[in-house]
Amino acid sequence: MSNWRHKPDEKGLRRLVAPTKSVAKWLKTRKDFVIGVGVLKGGTGKSTTALYLALYFALVLNLDVVIVDTDDNSQSISRWVLQHEALGHTIPFKVIVHPRTGADAISLKKRLKSLEGKHDVVIVDLGGGDKETFIDLCARARLLLMPSAPSGWETDRIQATLQTAASAAVLNTEGIAVYNFFTKCDFGTTLAEEEREAMAVDLSDEDEDFVPPPFLHPYFDVSKAPHHVRSWTVMPKRSDLDEWGLLVRHAMLGIIEEEEAA
Repeated sequence: MSNWRHKPDEKGLRRLVAPTKSVAKWLKTRKDFVIGVGVLKGGTGKSTTALYLALYFALVLNLDVVIVDTDDNSQSISRWVLQHEALGHTIPFKVIVHPRTGADAISLKKRLKSLEGKHDVVIVDLGGGDKETFIDLCARARLLLMPSAPSGWETDRIQATLQTAASAAVLNTEGIAVYNFFTKCDFGTTLAEEEREAMAVDLSDEDEDFVPPPFLHPYFDVSKAPHHVRSWTVMPKRSDLDEWGLLVRHAMLGIIEEEEAA
């Protein structure tokens, strides 16, 4: 369920999202579309976002998808896959564990280079706190999604992440689109609206590096749905992927339109 407080009419919604078939065709033609999911902080819903986007691309759009799991601390995606394989479930995407330390460690730049041309979509689940990996991600990704719950406890690192992304974006030859959005939203409250307003306060007079948070349309905030919690043992259904599909189709609209107009 998307945010009913900001629901556009049917015509308005069509203007906000790229058509499903257009997204699938564009990605299949383009190949190797890199989506980063990351904030320089743990516990903001990155792995949930990476997981549900991978499921949406694979199950709904029938694309070849790989997730690069960079989180050495928890490796949530990798453990999710092992859990579901043990339950006999079919995993519709591939996962690559990307250790950042140890004998097998390589830079994310080299990892992404090795994957070029091999998949339709590459989703990078960024572990919190690794600035070098984040810079490599921003230098290669076409889309960076920065999820957080509507609480100052989770959004306090957003500004530092945005500043780092802005600095690293100069290394990206294709250009990177960066968006914030909220997960774990209870749409019976106005917490998301309150936190969005607080984060958008212009602090440029105090901080010359201040970057205004680039929020997606509030309709595409993600709900605090029970299936997110149950997904550890229960494979999400296609209907559970609808709000994630709307979110990424909204985020990709400008990218597709810009490239097709060029």
